[in-house]
Amino acid sequence: MSSAVHNLQKAILSGKQSLTQLLRQAKLIAAKLNLEDLEKWVDLELNGYSDNTEPPPYREFATQAIEIRNPIRGWEFAGHFHRKMKARQPIADIENLSRGATLTLALTRNMPVSDGIGGSFGSNWPQRAVISGATFKHIVEAVTNALLQFSTELEKQGIKGEDMNFDDKEKQSASSQVFNIQKFTGVLGNVQNSQVTLYDYGSVNQLLIDHHVPKNARRELEDILDELKEAPPEKKPSLIARGEAWIVKHKELLGTGAELIGKAVGAALSRGQKD
Repeated sequence: MSSAVHNLQKAILSGKQSLTQLLRQAKLIAAKLNLEDLEKWVDLELNGYSDNTEPPPYREFATQAIEIRNPIRGWEFAGHFHRKMKARQPIADIENLSRGATLTLALTRNMPVSDGIGGSFGSNWPQRAVISGATFKHIVEAVTNALLQFSTELEKQGIKGEDMNFDDKEKQSASSQVFNIQKFTGVLGNVQNSQVTLYDYGSVNQLLIDHHVPKNARRELEDILDELKEAPPEKKPSLIARGEAWIVKHKELLGTGAELIGKAVGAALSRGQKD
């Protein structure tokens, strides 16, 4: 019997399928588990980001140089040109771009170009920006890593989708998690994915470290979440209250992370009331 989650993991690790195919598998899983945010993210990656939708930070790239078209010699190097942009194309186009050696992008407005003695010779000639195809590889890697992270988090919670179907328990478990698959930082450097998983302190811990929460405070939250795993129904409300109080106490340190952890605690409360 095949497992939807395991099939996705195998496809990712084999490297034989295109990212478009992997995203389609992820979309099917997200749809069956009613994970609307994940499904929306997959749709944006498959179809591209419109002018009204801001692409996530990991889709940022930078130009390398500028060329001018000399009427006699043709296109030639005119200087280094570093400008950050965000790729809005469908992921299939991004994959194709990542395989190219160099790419060019026509400029809608000419940049000033000076010659060796300070003149503006050639500034009115057609110009284009030069981009390395390798620049787009980090986008492909970021999306691939996000899909792998998504599938492993599902597996940790016992969500597999045997024979491509998810039972009610798996759907409930998935609805009690917070998946923030788009939260990347350090676009051209340290790319990381921040997720908060219900009852899993390991996924919360790195977020707390990133926000410089002291070790003793992190241990306090770890104890609360550990107790919550095995707590009887009558004790869970008090543990949730302790968790909420912890968030309020450390709200300034957590910053935007407070919202993610708050959602996880809220999901725990909802699940705790049903267990």
